[in-house]
Amino acid sequence: MARLSPLHLRVQCAIRQQQLLHPGQRLLVAFSGGQDSFCLLQILRDLQPRWGWQIFVLHCDHRWSADETECARFLQGWLQQQGLPHAVETADPIRRDEAGARAWRYQQLDKWARIWDCSAVVMGHTATDRAETFLWNLLRGTGAAGLSSLDWQRRLDDRDPTSAQVVRPLLGLYRWETEQFCQQHQLPVWPDRSNQDLAHCRNRLRLEVMPYLKQHFNPQLEAALNRAATLLQAEHELVVAQAAQLWQQVYEPALPGLRRDPLRAAPLALQRQVMFQFLSLVLPHHPTFEQVEAGIQLLKADRGSRSPDYPGGHWLEVKGDHLVCFH
Repeated sequence: MARLSPLHLRVQCAIRQQQLLHPGQRLLVAFSGGQDSFCLLQILRDLQPRWGWQIFVLHCDHRWSADETECARFLQGWLQQQGLPHAVETADPIRRDEAGARAWRYQQLDKWARIWDCSAVVMGHTATDRAETFLWNLLRGTGAAGLSSLDWQRRLDDRDPTSAQVVRPLLGLYRWETEQFCQQHQLPVWPDRSNQDLAHCRNRLRLEVMPYLKQHFNPQLEAALNRAATLLQAEHELVVAQAAQLWQQVYEPALPGLRRDPLRAAPLALQRQVMFQFLSLVLPHHPTFEQVEAGIQLLKADRGSRSPDYPGGHWLEVKGDHLVCFH
């Protein structure tokens, strides 16, 4: 059995400390062909004799460019040479939309995780990705959930308890480390030319904003943002846990509605979490900050008061001691 490098040991330590994976598990690796996913796949293969994993690989081709389709063909040939069980999914023609592409990828990951009976989907996100995601979501005005969204593990589909667990064993590594690892192991990383296109805001953040902030404000910017995300994650988990207890006291499914008195007496952070959960339940889309705040205002409003109309023709109205959703 080959001796593990310090990088291997750090990833293995993270897997154990965060309880990401267990011996003998069937793993589906989300494989883009970039340096992070190549690093991830190689480390998992090197650890495989010690853990007894069965490894399966999925690559998704969005068909946004000829280069991306060429990448898919190259990776399929390389995976065949390596003898790795794999699949390549090709999207129907879709517009260049990051949110839509992500939703499609997650659908394919869910499908193949079920086909191969994999309980974990392993992704190659790094601490660099986490720092960029934190800053990107901060600029968009998201709350604690968004700022700490790129975590070590989560359910592939939050609405489906039978879906696989997404795990990110490389969140303790930085992008320069995965690049160095791929060079040392001579891995055939496919350069994604779209990552250099400044027309995409995330690329501009990565290539211009982050380097500027590191040069002029904090050379350890990535570490600082990761630390902030970790702190916020713990605090958000506490709020969610306490809100779940409050939910049992205030939610009236028959109406559907919320009891105002106990909710009004709770701290504002818990009010917002419960209101967000309630609106997520009754509205066709996740509620915005403004929509949550409109519901919060009704906790102290007079009887008969109502909110502005929500998407889908819904609104909230004060009925006695209850805040009721109408449609």
